[in-house]
Amino acid sequence: MAELTCWNCGQNLAEVPLPISRHDHCPQCFTELHCCRLCRFYDPKIPDQCEEDNADPPLNKEVGNFCEWFQPRAGAFQSSRTQKKNISLNKLDSLFGGSEAKDELDSSENATPSPTPEQDDVRAKLDSLFSKDDD
Repeated sequence: MAELTCWNCGQNLAEVPLPISRHDHCPQCFTELHCCRLCRFYDPKIPDQCEEDNADPPLNKEVGNFCEWFQPRAGAFQSSRTQKKNISLNKLDSLFGGSEAKDELDSSENATPSPTPEQDDVRAKLDSLFSKDDD
């Protein structure tokens, strides 16, 4: 049988006592465990996302709940979700210069970098667009 892992980060939950209580959290990412995302009845492809007919599924599937039908399932962690998140964050960093800007700040010991001529031109164009005319 596959080991029980956190639905959010994939951390092994062997040290979490069973049955999982409403107040149990992942030891790695502190995500609540007694939630729909870790339940064997969770299915994102159906309308209520719950295969148990008698259950009254909560709206937020990632928050701890009091569902009496909760049964933890192995394999709840989907690494593709994490990979998509990391890809998106990397794209944002490259778009806004997040990683380069962070490296520059770390290497310059919090010194304020002087703007480049291109940045000065962009700033001047923005100022002209948004300046208030006193006429």
